[in-house]
Amino acid sequence: MIQLKDIPQDYLYCFATAEACPHSATCLHALAARLLTESGQTQPSVIQSINPNHAQHPPKDCKHYRDSTPVRFARGMSRLFDDVPMRQGKQVRRKVMACFSCERYFYYSRGGDRLITPKEQEAIARVFREAGISAAPQFDSYEDGILW
Repeated sequence: MIQLKDIPQDYLYCFATAEACPHSATCLHALAARLLTESGQTQPSVIQSINPNHAQHPPKDCKHYRDSTPVRFARGMSRLFDDVPMRQGKQVRRKVMACFSCERYFYYSRGGDRLITPKEQEAIARVFREAGISAAPQFDSYEDGILW
């Protein structure tokens, strides 16, 4: 169950009603807005929201839609390169590092300080397949969470 404290700071809120938007039941932006309005907790004094005019007439595929279904994150890569042949190690490592938006994210993710998104996991698996490595990438652990 998502709580108000779980919503990232500066997250976009969407106040479209279920009648106005067919996606409001499963959209994280709409869920965040419902939590905000229904909560008895201290509320932020300033929030960012999707334009109410857009929210009342959302297009078929809203560009702001974010699915509220939990996803499986990986944590840690301490043994990721154990099955990589030594002659390919340097090249595979460089390509895996490129799967992250910056080098620092690679190091944080490797140590388990940052969760590895499903998209990043798939990119790493693709690097392994393209290198001809039959073993799937091994992450230290997995956990379910919300992809805000």
